[in-house]
Amino acid sequence: MVAALSATAFVLTGCAPAGSASSGAEGDSVIKIGYISPVTGAYAGFSDGDAYMLGVVREQFADGIDIDGTNYSVEILDRDSGSDPAKAGELAQQLITTDKVDLLLATSTPETVNPVIAQCEANATPCLTTLAPWQAVVFGGGFSADKPMAWSHHYFFGIEGFAGVEPSAWDQVETNKKVGVLWPNDADGGAFRDPATGYTPFAEEAGYTIVDPGAYENGNQDFTAIISKFKAEGVEVITGVPTPPDFVTFWTQAAQQGFKPKVATIGKALFFPATVPSIPNDLGDGLAFTTWWGPTFPYESSFDGTTPEQWISNFEASPDGADLTWNQATPENESLFEVASAALQASGNPQDKAAVNKAFDTINMMTLAGTVDFTTGPLQGVATIPTAVGQWQKTSAGEWEWVVIENSKIPNLPVERSIEPLN
Repeated sequence: MVAALSATAFVLTGCAPAGSASSGAEGDSVIKIGYISPVTGAYAGFSDGDAYMLGVVREQFADGIDIDGTNYSVEILDRDSGSDPAKAGELAQQLITTDKVDLLLATSTPETVNPVIAQCEANATPCLTTLAPWQAVVFGGGFSADKPMAWSHHYFFGIEGFAGVEPSAWDQVETNKKVGVLWPNDADGGAFRDPATGYTPFAEEAGYTIVDPGAYENGNQDFTAIISKFKAEGVEVITGVPTPPDFVTFWTQAAQQGFKPKVATIGKALFFPATVPSIPNDLGDGLAFTTWWGPTFPYESSFDGTTPEQWISNFEASPDGADLTWNQATPENESLFEVASAALQASGNPQDKAAVNKAFDTINMMTLAGTVDFTTGPLQGVATIPTAVGQWQKTSAGEWEWVVIENSKIPNLPVERSIEPLN
């Protein structure tokens, strides 16, 4: 299900995960890189393009890496967290203590990222992670400005990446400025709910009032109480970070119970191309979400100069991309290896873990997923990326695509149109 791409209309996809391990060309020594992602489980959408991504990365490393006169072959050991925090931690420990990796990478939600970081911190192993709000990673992991991560580096947008752009999208529609939130009882939900560092201060500064019905458990099958709260409070805007299955349940029940907000900007669930078509009766039409990547984003790979548009074309033409739609999480995962490669080379000795860890602090580079700059982050070991807002629409051909409707943080990103109110 792939529609034609306009300059700013994005049709999205994914693909099956890769195998467990692969090594590069023979060299004087070997660099072992562990990679943990949620290939299965609730957050599998973040990694459904990894078969293609890992193939691209392994090809880039096929001739090894030359570092300070030595050629190192590269072995990537990829593992599936199953979207389970306990399993993510166990895999990280195995990769560190049994497989003896030189560097560990992890991606996609605090449920995978945080346990991996905890193991790297405990075992003095350099770690690079992405695709989780940085506040949920740092504060959720027990770190702070006074107690920074010692062996880990994380890059992605934080709560400000949502709250800093979503009100600009809401402002395009006349509402009563009452915002109902879906913040689950998990690491993301806790970070967004924090009264000091969470979402509410941003929304209130923009003139909006938050209506929080309280935390709910992931996998909830009945959102009646939450919907009733929103209706009673006169909520006209919805935001949140629910899992894809939970949002489909909520949105379907909202329609059944006559709750009709004018705008909905939903993180996490709407990142994935499979979510919107799975909502019955075309109820996904007009839903919006924070976005960080697409075919017209002004980025290019440090590996070979590939642009987002070229990457999408290559993916769709590959066996791993056949009959699938691209997923904006996949190039973010690829950028982990771009940044890792740069740090390994800057270290002078990729098997000196302290040197590799220190090298990440010097990184300021363009990647397929945008600029990663650890020299100017909000906290030590943290780098942020900018965001925009996209809105899903169904084409006359019956296919789903999304268009950019807000670009205040990425002004050189073309905007297709203003946001349209929900039907």
